[in-house]
Amino acid sequence: MKTVVRAGLVAMLATTLAARAQAATVKQVTSVCHAGGFSGTFTLRYETSGGYHHPLGSITTSGPYIGDSGTQSLRISYQDGLGTHTVYTRIGPATNGTASLPAGLAIPATARGTAATTFDNGTTSCVATVPIT
Repeated sequence: MKTVVRAGLVAMLATTLAARAQAATVKQVTSVCHAGGFSGTFTLRYETSGGYHHPLGSITTSGPYIGDSGTQSLRISYQDGLGTHTVYTRIGPATNGTASLPAGLAIPATARGTAATTFDNGTTSCVATVPIT
């Protein structure tokens, strides 16, 4: 009876450890860009699971802006043996803070992924790029 109980406990422990090993790992990468007195900071959060990187959200800060003329664009893409593939783009007014990304974005873990934000204050722009690896 003790052998059966031990075998059951060993099987449960092995299952738990395997599940933890396959759990998603959340990473955060940051890049800064400058153009004269203008600058921007871009942080991307993503998790890796099931052979894919899944972008979750971003944090941006930038300035100074001239009036309300600031814009930001975000492009998430990856390169593989077949070319460059864009998985997400967003262009809009400049905002500082946290933004969520749509669920379901996926970059193959075997590809070279990047996320780039272009900050523009109306007269100057700069690009902050982070790797997705």
